[in-house]
Amino acid sequence: MPKGIKYLLTGLAIAAGALALWYFSAIIIYLLVATVLSLIGQPLMRALKKVKIKKFTVPKGLAAALTLVALLTSLLCVIALFIPLVIDEAKIISSVNTTEVMGALETPLQKLEGFINQYQREPFSLREYLQGQLSSILNFGEVSDVANAVAGITGNIFIAFFAVCFFTFFFLKDGRIFFETLLMLVPPKYVSDVREIVDDCKRLLVKYFVGVCIDVLCVMVLVSTGLWLLGVKNALIIGFFAGIMNVIPYIGPLLAGAFGIVIGISANLEPEMYGNLLPQTGKIVLVFVAVNLFDAFFLQPLIFSNTVKAHPMEIFLVILIAGTLAGIGGMIVAVPAYTVMRVVARQFLGKFKIVRKLTEDLEE
Repeated sequence: MPKGIKYLLTGLAIAAGALALWYFSAIIIYLLVATVLSLIGQPLMRALKKVKIKKFTVPKGLAAALTLVALLTSLLCVIALFIPLVIDEAKIISSVNTTEVMGALETPLQKLEGFINQYQREPFSLREYLQGQLSSILNFGEVSDVANAVAGITGNIFIAFFAVCFFTFFFLKDGRIFFETLLMLVPPKYVSDVREIVDDCKRLLVKYFVGVCIDVLCVMVLVSTGLWLLGVKNALIIGFFAGIMNVIPYIGPLLAGAFGIVIGISANLEPEMYGNLLPQTGKIVLVFVAVNLFDAFFLQPLIFSNTVKAHPMEIFLVILIAGTLAGIGGMIVAVPAYTVMRVVARQFLGKFKIVRKLTEDLEE
């Protein structure tokens, strides 16, 4: 076959594959979410399969079902805890008078505004700016529009939920069978290499995603406990959000901190409590700074470096590059994607010194 035709066919095949990925992107997302959930559930799945009562051992189907139920129960418990707190918070915020809040902060705002205007060519009204921001945050006039939008996507949510649960169950139960079937598409001379790559990726990614769950739980507990000890209301909801947002490297803690300040302040938006707004904000900032420093310099290097076998500086650079290329989504998937790339590179490009250096810690 002429090279020109061969390159043309290869290009068309790549384009067709990219188009298929785009067209079926929702299904791809369902599969990826199910894969992550099945990896998180692997430790429990293995533990259940080891259970023996006399001659009875837990069948793979039952172990997979119990693991899926455990994952869903954890998720539902979190939702059941979170939603009532959000509803109560919405009721409090909807009754806030922004003019009274800004009046209570008049003196400190005037001092801060005077300091800022020393370095401004044109006068800047910090009071008007903050009042406008508060009004936009506390505006519940579009609640009906939001409710209609939620109702419109409810059907899609149920489809996604069912699809993810279905895929997760069979990935837990028959994951090896699917893998062996896919191996039939691999040329015979690469079968052993691909099998080793998949086994190593699964081992490392299971450790990574379990490590992510541990890190989320640690941040959640530390933030909630710190705020509770300092007397900040809604410590649990702030801590929960901080733990979830910690999945987003570097940017997540900033978003969680902003959310924590809004929720923490909203608990003191009664007229007699307005004087406590700045001290309350200071407490929240103190807890977030302390917890995130502890997480950045101790928890994450300890958990992630040991799970994916990469140097903290290496992980930091990978996340920065991924964030530059693909934004927040890229930062979230950066570490697992880099882990897979290292395993593949070690298997096929191990003769290069730089590859051997970057992958020397991947062995058990």
